[in-house]
Amino acid sequence: MDGPDELFSLRNNFYLGSYQLAINEGGNIHPKNESLRIERDCFVYRSYIALENYKVVLDEIRDNAPTALQSVRLLATYLSSDENKEIALITLKEWLSDSISQNNPTLQIIAAIIYCHERTYEEALRAIHNATTLEMQALLIQVYLRMDRVDLAERQLKVMQQQEDDATLTQLATAYVGIATGGQKIQEAYTILQELSEKYTSTLMLLNGMAVCQMAMGKFDEAEKTLLEAMQKGVNNPETLMNTIACMHHLRKAPEVINRTINQVKNMLPLHPWTTNLISIEKSFDRCALKYSPA
Repeated sequence: MDGPDELFSLRNNFYLGSYQLAINEGGNIHPKNESLRIERDCFVYRSYIALENYKVVLDEIRDNAPTALQSVRLLATYLSSDENKEIALITLKEWLSDSISQNNPTLQIIAAIIYCHERTYEEALRAIHNATTLEMQALLIQVYLRMDRVDLAERQLKVMQQQEDDATLTQLATAYVGIATGGQKIQEAYTILQELSEKYTSTLMLLNGMAVCQMAMGKFDEAEKTLLEAMQKGVNNPETLMNTIACMHHLRKAPEVINRTINQVKNMLPLHPWTTNLISIEKSFDRCALKYSPA
């Protein structure tokens, strides 16, 4: 009979977006098994990355660390600056070509995450196509959703539900697929996220998901309250700001208030797809406007 899962709380906090709690939890766990110690360290360092504290990861993970930890360090390298992206991608390709390291589950997950940032989703799918862990299956669903292949996401979700229906990752995946599907699934998705928030703790990730559901159901006043709660947890969180912009439009807030938030996102995330798409649309609008302006 298997013993208790020593890393359950650590993993759970990470998956729910409670990154500081995950870091704190990792400091209190001292597994005797080496593989568990490596997995613990991977989740702790990935939590630092999620908090954009790349320096800790780059400083503490050594060149002789196990492949899993080296993979996490590679993600920190990739995200730390635009100048590092090319060398990180070259290194990733080399590791994925190596007959030994290519089979490491953490490397495969990190590869898929990096390729998602690059928006090369076919490469991301190749990295995790075996889906040997529940996290890989959840990530596979995220990739399918980014590709607008809800049908494939639903198919993969059924596999997760058959394997471990009550797992936090499965519940989150169910909610995200529900949001993408729309209709009655939106209410189901909201209920799942709300229950996770009540059972564990409300996080930026859960609150933003709930706000998206509320907006999809036309409950913009409630969404605004949820987003205000999210802002109290992280005033400059990009997802919160973007969702707030959408919500303010529907609530017909003053243009200067909306534009202030838009400019905040532009300044914070000049290379984010949301920002680049918005700038492209603005330029297209300006070109069209010129055609109809008085001579």
